[in-house]
Amino acid sequence: MSNSFLYKLSVDYLHELSHPQVMTVKLYEADPYLREFTATITKVEGDWVVLDRTGFYPGGGGQERDRGTLDGRDVTGIKGKEEISHQVPGHDLTVGSQVKGILDWDNRYGLMKAHTGEHLLFSSLSRRTEMELVKISLSKEKKVLIVKGHLDWDMVRDAVQEVNDIIAAGAEVTCQHVDRENMGEGGPRVKLDRISDRMVRVVSIGDHDSAACAGVHLKNAKEIGMLLVSKFTSAKPAGDWEIEFLVGPEAIRTAVDHSVRSLILAERMGALPQDSLTAFDNRDRELTRARDSLKTYGRLALSSLQPVKLGERNYYSGSFTGLDRKLVMDKANEMVAGGGSVAALVCQDDKTFLVLACSTDVRLDCVSLLNSVLSQHGGRGGGKPNFASGGTAGQVEASIIIDEIIRLLKMS
Repeated sequence: MSNSFLYKLSVDYLHELSHPQVMTVKLYEADPYLREFTATITKVEGDWVVLDRTGFYPGGGGQERDRGTLDGRDVTGIKGKEEISHQVPGHDLTVGSQVKGILDWDNRYGLMKAHTGEHLLFSSLSRRTEMELVKISLSKEKKVLIVKGHLDWDMVRDAVQEVNDIIAAGAEVTCQHVDRENMGEGGPRVKLDRISDRMVRVVSIGDHDSAACAGVHLKNAKEIGMLLVSKFTSAKPAGDWEIEFLVGPEAIRTAVDHSVRSLILAERMGALPQDSLTAFDNRDRELTRARDSLKTYGRLALSSLQPVKLGERNYYSGSFTGLDRKLVMDKANEMVAGGGSVAALVCQDDKTFLVLACSTDVRLDCVSLLNSVLSQHGGRGGGKPNFASGGTAGQVEASIIIDEIIRLLKMS
């Protein structure tokens, strides 16, 4: 063995003695209900402070980090797995001194409810369909699952009902460390490719769910209070579905609000609450038929317009209620395609929409002319010299708009 190699070994050994790896005791694993703690500072690097033990969960598994204070100063960041650092901007803390950590308990307890609820919701959905978990995002502001697999509202409703039955009955939440060699088929949900440790922490909720997880959880599912899915939409390309949910008092308040709104909607539709979806589908079909009829009427009405002479130009004008705007614009283009023509068409709904078009051989600035008229009524528009469109904030009598255009055309 060479002297240089022995020298390197000696240097490395001395470096380890003078810079030992600092391990932070994770108080949140032993007692997730711990709201405050004392600890000793073992390292300081700028705004970052390492403690010998901490009650702050640094985040992971989709769950947001904890919030709180160290000696009254806000902890704005937490990082690390074994050596956990706490970001405390502007601190004057030193190695060896003791500090007191206080968690934002409302935030922590809400995340514990969300994380425990997420386990139950995913397992309940998985019992109804083959599904893959793509992403979890749990924060105070938003709680989301993104999954791949076939899902529909009936499955979601049944899964949420099952979760709330479990919550009402109560189910003990337990944690244990299991050798990864024993994580075989039929065991807890786990993605071993994402875990490097030999021992895997497994969280079980009664006999309803068992999954590998390093997060903080409740002692009993009953503490969740209630879980409500508040949004169920496509998540492509990240996954097939995004499921947003609420827990605790917020879930209860939202459920009551949604219930009352659905009762009001059913009453306005003249249906019983349980028949409101059928009533809506019937109204939707009626509305589709009415729109189709209106389009047919619109095409006939637009085709029947005859031009009048305004100087050397052929001038088309007309006003219509509830017509599709694209239909009106297409017809205006068609009217001026032959040359020597101007078209001013007004479409009325809750606002007034104006289309002004002219043939390419007519010297007009349609954008300027249209804005000159609409600006008198708080409106505006845009387009090209031979085609412009725009509207007003509210309804304006169509004859006023058309008369003003005629007046300006006579002056041009």
